[in-house]
Amino acid sequence: MSGPGEPAPRIEHLDRAHLAAVIECVTSIWVADNVIARALGVGPEDYGPVAARICERALAEDLGLKLRDPASDRIMGFHLCIDVVDALAEEQSKSASDNPRMRRWGAMLSRGLQWYVDTYHRERPLERGESLYFNIGGTLPELRSRGFISRLILTAFADFASARGYRRVLAIATHAHSVAYTYHSPFSPILHELPFADSGDPDLCRITDPPCAVVSVTPIHDAFRAKLAAMRARG
Repeated sequence: MSGPGEPAPRIEHLDRAHLAAVIECVTSIWVADNVIARALGVGPEDYGPVAARICERALAEDLGLKLRDPASDRIMGFHLCIDVVDALAEEQSKSASDNPRMRRWGAMLSRGLQWYVDTYHRERPLERGESLYFNIGGTLPELRSRGFISRLILTAFADFASARGYRRVLAIATHAHSVAYTYHSPFSPILHELPFADSGDPDLCRITDPPCAVVSVTPIHDAFRAKLAAMRARG
């Protein structure tokens, strides 16, 4: 972490040179902090291959951000996105996995993705380039409560969702902090709750903080772009 007089961590697009470090950061943070991972006993050996696949796709499609300490070149955070068409395929892959822990995780997240499809695409098939999924994001513990997650999210909205003409951004918050952020989002997304008690999974049913995952859908329109520009201008 930067000290007095040293430059603050920088938000940059994911690149090949830092891919391995980002995969390691994603794996360590998600296994330690994700409530679903903890409830199901997911370890690095379970999630590492998934993290690698997510990061590789984000790099290939330029839909990933890294938070890098310029003094040490250490990766301190990330925000990775994926087209919703590909997100559906990814969660279906998890749900069909030979790994029972990842299969149960995929089943939970698939509930949120399926709600989105049933709500917004009941009469018209989902098309690539229409909806962007904010897949995973996080920072190292020492950077939390310092605004970096909000800056990563705003950058992803600007560089990926708005700049590329997506109509909506879909996200599923599972961590208590991300759930709180979602409820107080400045963009007033449409919300749908997925109570863990209704998951049908005995381990997920014991999660109480937060009591539910929250699906959010943020429409990308002119009023959104104006608010986003104003917020980024304020820093």
